[in-house]
Amino acid sequence: MLCFAPLLLLAAASILPSSVGVAAPPPNIVFILADDLGWNGIGPYGNKDVSTPHLDRLAREGMTFHRAYAEPQCSPTRGAFFSGQWPARTGMFAVTHEMDPFAAPLTPPPHSMGLPPVTASLALMLRAAGYATGLSGKWHIADNYNAAALRARDGGRYFDRYGFDFVGAAANGSPEKDKSTAGITDDMLGFIEANRARPFFAYLAHHAPHATLEPPKALVEKYVARGHRKSSTPLTAYRERPTADYYATLEHLDTQIGRVLAKLDEFGLTQNTLVIFSSDNGGLNRMADMAPLRGAKGMTYEGGVRVPLLARWPARIKPASSNAVPVHFVDWYPTFAALAEAKLPAAQKLDGENILPLLDGTGRPARDTLWWHTPTYTTPFARTPCSTILRDDWKLIHYFGDFLDVTGAVPENEGAFGKLVLGARTELYHLVTDPGETTDVAAKNPAKAAELMAALKNLWADTGATFPKTNLAYRPDNPNWWKRAAASKSPD
Repeated sequence: MLCFAPLLLLAAASILPSSVGVAAPPPNIVFILADDLGWNGIGPYGNKDVSTPHLDRLAREGMTFHRAYAEPQCSPTRGAFFSGQWPARTGMFAVTHEMDPFAAPLTPPPHSMGLPPVTASLALMLRAAGYATGLSGKWHIADNYNAAALRARDGGRYFDRYGFDFVGAAANGSPEKDKSTAGITDDMLGFIEANRARPFFAYLAHHAPHATLEPPKALVEKYVARGHRKSSTPLTAYRERPTADYYATLEHLDTQIGRVLAKLDEFGLTQNTLVIFSSDNGGLNRMADMAPLRGAKGMTYEGGVRVPLLARWPARIKPASSNAVPVHFVDWYPTFAALAEAKLPAAQKLDGENILPLLDGTGRPARDTLWWHTPTYTTPFARTPCSTILRDDWKLIHYFGDFLDVTGAVPENEGAFGKLVLGARTELYHLVTDPGETTDVAAKNPAKAAELMAALKNLWADTGATFPKTNLAYRPDNPNWWKRAAASKSPD
């Protein structure tokens, strides 16, 4: 018997490296971003009218966040994601190339028309840590709305400077008329297959369900048969939302997400892949109702900035778990850096927190404050220049010189956004007792309002925030004060 002991020891030693004492490889990262999807639009958040079985699976096998936040519009959210910095710090607090009203009471400060690679360095950081990096779909933080239009710029070096090895060809709009939802998925399935032997970061930036809607006809008819109206206009009428078109768009998006999950299963990558699904801002109020939350896309009320967030990573995240700790898109940069054991840029101050302890249930960020600096007008979405701070369960919104009274207003079309009221205004809400932000309690809680206002001023100073100024061209009797200075499409 003794003569076999060395052999047994050698056999045991040959097993040990693959089972104990060896660090697990860094996880793959798949980030799936919807466009204009409100917090309550899918099954995991209680929507029983739309079929989203694959998103339901993500929630069942991972974590559902109930206080996940974005910026109120797309470019600021994407800029925060790629930089890990507050929009006040980067200057990307408005949609790129968005025009300001020419005769509003205030003149907004200039905003960034594009973030350079040194700032939007998320993919550069991951690539330096050994990740393959790929994207397809909406870009919208510099130079162009869609990534496909920039693929060949500078001999193909444009996205290389941002750290991407692969950029898909899917553009906004396709022969299938589905806003390239399937095409973006095709691009990234190919990227995943080509890079399955190494860590990868796959960024699927969908255009759906942003207007105009382009759902498959068969799915539209499915929801029509269930009693939902088919939209005859590009934007769903406010009083008839949501339509069969909207639900069909969401189900089609869910189907494509199912293809991604199936590909991970096929290659045996599911266990060590972090899959994240979220949206870039609240839903468009002409398509969906954010109730019981107040507001929608463009506003800093909860309906404009609270978004769905699902995260699945079987190796670390407990299935069917949930979390109500506030998180923001700035948090993904330091979180991904921690997962990849990446070196952070020395000259780039990160405003986000590593939320890995939230994902694996070992702790929570030390931070207790989120904030939004939006010193511009988005009059189609009923917002004037303001700054907003959220600390614990208290939320303060400070309007710099005017605000829109939307009480009783029905914002069906651009310009139908309520009555303009002049003067600075500070609102305070307690979200636990008033999640719908229906009652301003600033007057009843002056000490809390002063505390949050002081904290907001400190954030302004720390980030070098810029502010609107009085516009001498404003005339109270001008009914067209809200019109933009030059022809521009509706802000995204």
